[in-house]
Amino acid sequence: MGAGKIIAIIGGILGILTIGLYFVLPEIFCLWRLDGAPVLSIFLGGFGSSTGELMGVAYGPEYAEDIFLLIVGVLIVAGGALAIIGGLAGNKIIGILGGVLMIAGPIILTIALFAELGDFEDIALLLGGESLFWGSEPGVDWGLWIGFFLAIGGGVLGVIGGATS
Repeated sequence: MGAGKIIAIIGGILGILTIGLYFVLPEIFCLWRLDGAPVLSIFLGGFGSSTGELMGVAYGPEYAEDIFLLIVGVLIVAGGALAIIGGLAGNKIIGILGGVLMIAGPIILTIALFAELGDFEDIALLLGGESLFWGSEPGVDWGLWIGFFLAIGGGVLGVIGGATS
């Protein structure tokens, strides 16, 4: 098995773990978060969101009715699966497509943030017109979080691995 295949498989696993680990530790592996503990914390990830915190422990993630989060989750998981399949089969096109899909998820999340679509419309009203990408007010911090960057990293590895397999 060549290095490109291994890189594509690692990228695919990273993409799938990005979404899977969110449901285990949403406060760490979310795509975007608002942390105003202990009063309010919002953790958004693919397929779900966790809104609330009690004594420093996040409530369990719930299915989000926000179509943008659903699309982001589907793209990241499907891209991860395709990158793994492309790596195992040694198919460049499938590996590259998987990587591109994993990168498309965070891009759509970025568009939703910029345009204040879906759940971000309500959050933008709460924050009073501040940038949704990153920011802070006394007692409240928000911004893109670890899951966002893990998905991009998995996508880049998927593209590189697919191109070199």
